[in-house]
Order: sequence, then C-alpha cells, then structure tokens
Amino acid sequence: MEKEKLRQLAIARLQKLANNGERQIQVELILDKFFQSEAWRESETIGVTMATKFEFPTSPLIQRAFAEGKNIAVPKSLPKGEMVFHWIDHATDFNTTKFGVEEPAVEAAAKSDELDLLIVPGLVFNRAGYRIGFGGGYYDRYLANFKGRTCSFVFAEQLMEEWQKEEFDQPVQQLFLS
Repeated sequence: MEKEKLRQLAIARLQKLANNGERQIQVELILDKFFQSEAWRESETIGVTMATKFEFPTSPLIQRAFAEGKNIAVPKSLPKGEMVFHWIDHATDFNTTKFGVEEPAVEAAAKSDELDLLIVPGLVFNRAGYRIGFGGGYYDRYLANFKGRTCSFVFAEQLMEEWQKEEFDQPVQQLFLS
C-alpha cells in the first residue's frame, strides 16, 4: 500500500480511537511501560512534540518530566524541511501553526547533542521501528544526524507491516506498544 493511503488510513483510525474509551487504557499502558524504562530513567533532556487531538497525548509525559526535574524541548518547523527543538518550561507560550501543531513561542534552541532522548511521532509503524509520518520528512532529516536515544509511542491501530521503507527513512530504536 502506498504511503499516502496508509497515512489516510492511520489518521482515520486515530480519529476513531480518540473518541473511544479504549484509548485512555492504551495511553496508560504505554506510559506505564515508558516510565519504567531505562530510556526514561536515564534521560535528563527529552525532545517531544505537543500532540494534536488524535495523536498520542504527550502532556502527561511533559508534566511528569517537569515534576522529576527533567528538561523538555519542543520542535519548531522551519523552511526547507528543517526542525529545531526549543527548551520549554511551565510558563512557555505556544503558537499554533497552520497544521494545528503547537510550537513554542520562545527562541531557546536545544542542540541535538543536548537531547538524551527523542520521542518520535508517527502515523504508521512497523515492528522494525520504521515509521510513516505526515510526509514532510522533518523527523527523518533530524534523525539522520541524531546520536541520542529514540523511541515512539504506538497504539495497536498504528502497527502495519505491509509497506516498504525508503532509503531516507530512519528507524526509531524502541517502540512502546499498547
């Protein structure tokens, strides 16, 4: 199946799941596994997106990170498919992009070598850690030079094996599955 059709299928599945009581059970299962993981325990600095309504909710992770004294950086997309993470705190203001994504209104850039862990979003995943995102290639470009740990939170509805990765696709190291 081609990537665009898989994206549409995944978005439809995620939107349906977002209105389903089952979703919160999956969220809690995945976060429980993550908060017990070495990836969480050993990371002091974490890059993560502000999730849209149908994506895996990242707010609980961000709040727990702040409570445990961890530093959080959230990406901003730039022209030419580039992405830069910026440090945030409880008081950070956000702007909403035309795609409905919240980006920090601050200019406090985090270099990629300052991030211990990157939580990579996606729409479709396979068990090898390859993912299909929204099609901009932002994360694949960022991951190509990222040296820290990577992981993704994956609802059962997002796991699909019947697609071919492309040469520029970058895998994540660990999937936290429901």
